[in-house]
Amino acid sequence: MKCLFCKQSSTDTKSVEHVVPESLGNTKFILPLGYVCDKCNNYFAREVEKPFLELPELRLLRFQESIPNKKNKMPAIDGLLNGNYRIKLKRKLSHNEVVNEAEVTPEAMDKLFNASEKATIIVPAFTNEMLPPNNAITSRFLAKMALEAFADKLKDIENSLEDLVNDTEFDMIRNHARLGTIKNWPCSIRRIYNYDKIWEYSDGLHGQMVHESDFLLIPVEKNNNSSTEYIMAEIYFVIALWGIEFAINMAGPEISGYEDWLKTHNGESPLYCEKNKNFLK
Repeated sequence: MKCLFCKQSSTDTKSVEHVVPESLGNTKFILPLGYVCDKCNNYFAREVEKPFLELPELRLLRFQESIPNKKNKMPAIDGLLNGNYRIKLKRKLSHNEVVNEAEVTPEAMDKLFNASEKATIIVPAFTNEMLPPNNAITSRFLAKMALEAFADKLKDIENSLEDLVNDTEFDMIRNHARLGTIKNWPCSIRRIYNYDKIWEYSDGLHGQMVHESDFLLIPVEKNNNSSTEYIMAEIYFVIALWGIEFAINMAGPEISGYEDWLKTHNGESPLYCEKNKNFLK
């Protein structure tokens, strides 16, 4: 068995790869053992996922929704005490409950004890208007998830991992995820529903949508002149994380095909086209 990214042996791999990081609430979207080697797994966690998760928009989202990482820690954010003193706000899980803590300087504590006014804490809030930047940090994160999600989609087909590893058509997005080889790989980023929306599922349960994803094939060329008819298409990976829809072209750094598709379909997300409409009421 070879690693999906570095193409080296992954036979002795000890860790499984989460397609969507645990720090965004994913506990089930996981690749089979050996699809990504330990070296690449650790590299992506450190050099690709962490920079994305450390974006201000993502830190606020994770703090507001109390999303812990695999070490059960939540990001801290800066706040103001009584409008004058900078403090660090933290959240932690204790006996399945979220506990809020504030790091206050000794100077601020002295002022509070000697003052008659009540303590007021001001903290930034995550809003539905906030979107991550369309830059290399985001595109590398999407490239990594796209190739992994594609491998997951094909995992029940015999030799699909080997074929995907050997397919040079995916080397551009593979190398962008690993090495950031393309400085400007544009993506589509937009909000398609509120992050705190409560959904009613077809089984009667209710809850927030942490993540959902699918692939969109957009034909770019059709050949009828040979004995074998074929259609060439661009593959777009589309994923919604807490209501923010991201799309990346797996064929190369071009997003116009997806933008044209959205115009043709009145802005409707591919995640909610015909085949997906019955999942949610």
